[in-house]
This record gives sequence, structure tokens and C-alpha cells, in this order.
Amino acid sequence: MDYESWTKDELIAKLRSLDVKCNEHVKRPPSGSVSPDSTPLADPAPPSDPAPSSDPASPAPPRKRKGRMVDFDFSRFPQRKVAFKFSYLGWPYHGLARQGNSLTSEEKHQIELTYPTVEGALFKALAHCKLITSETTCDYSRCGRTDRGVSGFGQVVAMYVRSTGKFITEEEARVIVDAGQEHLIIRDAQNGGRPVLLPSNEHELTYINMLNKSLPPEIRIHAWSPVAPSFSARFSCKSRFYRYFFPQSGLDIQAMQEAAKRYEGAHDFRNFCRLDPAKQIKNFERIVQSAQITRVSDQVKFVGDGQSEEGVWWQLELRGTAFLWHQVRCMMAVLFAVGQRLETPDVVDHMMDIQMTNGKPEYEMASDLPLVLADCAFDEKDVKWIRVRSPGRDSTNMVVLDRIVSKTWGELNTQAVIASALLQTVRDTQAPMLCERGSMDINYSSWSECRKQLLEADTQTVRVILGGGAIKQAKKYTPIMLRNRAEPVELRNQAWLERKTANKRARTDE
Repeated sequence: MDYESWTKDELIAKLRSLDVKCNEHVKRPPSGSVSPDSTPLADPAPPSDPAPSSDPASPAPPRKRKGRMVDFDFSRFPQRKVAFKFSYLGWPYHGLARQGNSLTSEEKHQIELTYPTVEGALFKALAHCKLITSETTCDYSRCGRTDRGVSGFGQVVAMYVRSTGKFITEEEARVIVDAGQEHLIIRDAQNGGRPVLLPSNEHELTYINMLNKSLPPEIRIHAWSPVAPSFSARFSCKSRFYRYFFPQSGLDIQAMQEAAKRYEGAHDFRNFCRLDPAKQIKNFERIVQSAQITRVSDQVKFVGDGQSEEGVWWQLELRGTAFLWHQVRCMMAVLFAVGQRLETPDVVDHMMDIQMTNGKPEYEMASDLPLVLADCAFDEKDVKWIRVRSPGRDSTNMVVLDRIVSKTWGELNTQAVIASALLQTVRDTQAPMLCERGSMDINYSSWSECRKQLLEADTQTVRVILGGGAIKQAKKYTPIMLRNRAEPVELRNQAWLERKTANKRARTDE
């Protein structure tokens, strides 16, 4: 066609008509249907078998649309009770325990979005893997309830989960029992009393792999174990082991070690905990099996000691049968005061003497960040931890666990080194030294030297170490035994009961 002889208006009209046809081609109905004003150039390929294209730039064929989701039928599968050992880094979460046990599912969901918890993430993964029907029907128990910011290396929970075992008849069960294999059969209320033939560990569901794929990287399942129906992660636990990490930072470690030893044995720890009158606790005696302060680098090879005291790390290792609310953090706060020589080791004995100290003195507990629930111990007959699917032949779970934890360590360690380098940069900055009032002779030195000079000159401020980088400043330090004290536990419990009774009576009168 001879476009050279066309006028400008004719050319514009032609372009507009081509543009309209192009748009109609883009909006053409999907393959397999025909628009009323167009004719397909060829028969369309079936949607389930798209023709391959040799053009690398052509778009990939559309995926098949998945069918409608079918409800999972839990009744087809038996359940068995197991325990899980897992770790978590606590600072992204508002504690281990899920909030609002008496709330509806929707209310829990909204609370979990605002205040995420470790259990919230765990239950979400369990539901995603179709391992439990609900958190209220799986006979769930936890070993130790950790607060916001506290981490765990060996936390343990127990519950009923779906199994690859199978329901068998009573006749089949009798045959197995007669063959001396009764340990392969379970029969409990969770399965309606029906006999269940358990699979071998190698043929059980891959609990570790399934859950770790659904959990965030800061929460990792380490092992699982079959347990008896009567097993409770809380009440079957024989001891709990805590670790609290802190840098030396001028602390008198020897004095802290002496004070820590005084915690050992059976003592009344009412002055080393936070009281919740709603629980009406009357027995505050707890057994501390061991309490010692050791150098971190002796056990953790990934921690190297720096040239300054801030780079030398220590830890309180504390093992006991059970602990009160915030007990470890209160014990550590007193140890920090001893380490700063603000208190003597005798203060521990005085605070555990409830005749001398019948009311908790006012003091701030140590930071939550450095505290870790390191392990929970059980009788070997109750728990036999399984870490890999086929011992001696398969190490996949451990390989993946090491890779994820190594990545987390690498990221956080890099951040720590960068923060350390930034702090060193600040300390190396040249700054003016203090000089006598009226003097015009100003000398410059590193901020590290200036800071040391300022701290030595400031005799009016007391800096109380609370751990995790937290420091409380005060004009004066009052010894713990001379501070104001709370009312005795018995009076506080009684006052709470009276308020509860009065409120109940008021609601009845309305």
C-alpha cells in the first residue's frame, strides 16, 4: 500500500484503527472460545495440554488450577503422645506461653498478631502440618514458662499428635500381645479406647522435618520422643537448667561466685521472686542443686575473649528442681550488686532468712535478654530423644539444624562485630579532656580516656548493672536490707482473697 501519498489526517486515522484492533486482540477471550466479531486463526490447544513454545521470550503456559480444598479427616488417623525438645531465641517474642487461654480463637488470633509468642508460632506450625485437631484437645503441657525476651535451648512440650500407626481389631491386638509385642500397642482415651498399632520410629511421620519447615528460623525442633499417656512436660521434669550471660565489666567475679554458692540447697526464696497473689502460693521453698559462675569461653568455643573486660564473658549456671516466677532474674540482680561491691555475699543469707526479712525489699530484677532455659532433664525411662530418622544411616535433620542455626549465628555475630567496631570508633574519637575551671589550656585525647576521667570524677552517681546492657543510674545506693519492704506474703494473699470476695458479692447484689 502506497502510504507516501496519504495525507496526515488519513495516516492518523489508520494508526487509530490499528490501535483499536491491537487492543481487541489483547482482550480476546481465552483459548477455546470465539468472540462474535473475530475468527480464530487455528483450533485452540486443550487447556490441560498447552503446546510447548520454542520462543524463549514467550510466556510460560498457565498452571493448572488446584482443586477445591478438602477438609482433613482426623478420625482416619490414630494419635500418639510425644514430647518435643526445641530451642528459640526469645527477643522477638512476648514470652513462651500463648496469651488468653480463655478467649475465643478470633480473640487469640488478634492478640497473637500484636503480642506474638513462641507457643503461638508452634501451634500455627502444628495446625499447618495437620498434627493436632486443636490446642485445647491435644493434652498440651510445657516444661518451663519463660517470660518475654528469655530464650530457650532445651525447652520441652508434650501433646497428642497424628501418627502413621493404624487402628486394629481386638483380635489382632490379642495376637500381638500373645506374641510378646504388647509395647507396640497403645490404648487410651484420646483414641476412644481403640487399640492402635504403633509404627517403628523410621516409619513414623517426620515430625522434626515437618515442623521445622513451618516454623520461623529462630524456633527449631531438635528432637522428639514417644511418651506415656500420663507424661507431663511440667510435672515429669526432674530438673531445669538455666544460664545467664554477662560481661566482666569490672565485676568482682570471686565475690559473685561466693554469693552464688549460698543459693545451693533447699531455701525459702520468697524474697527472690515476683509474687502473684492470684495464685495463692504458700510454699516458697525451692531446691537449687547447683549454682556456679563459669567463663563462657571454656564451654562455648564460638565466643572469643577480647582485650577489654567488656569482651570477657561469664555465665551463671543454675540447676534446680523448680523455680518461682522471675526467681532467676531476682537472684542475678543480687549477684550483680555483690559483683559491684555494693553488697556483700552475706546479703543472700539475710534475704533467705524470712524471720529477719519477712517482706521482700524493693529492688529491680536483672534484664531478661541474657537469660536462657538451657535444658530440662527427665528420667531415661520416660523420655528417649530421637534426633534423626534412621540412626547411623541418616543425618539429614542434624545437617539442616546446623545449617539454619549457623546462619542465624553468622548474622547476629556479624551485627555484634559491626556494633563493636562502631563502639571502638566512638571510643577512639579525639575529644577535649577536662581542665580546671578558668584554664584556657585544653588538651585532646581519645574519648576512651576522657570517659574514664569523667567516670572517676563523678562520685555522685551510682551505676547499677542489670545485665543485657541495662544500667540504672542513681544519686545514692541504699543497701538492700535497708530499703522499704513489701507486706508479708500472708497478708498480701489474704488481701487479694478479700478483694475477690467483695467483688463477687458486689456482682451478686447487682
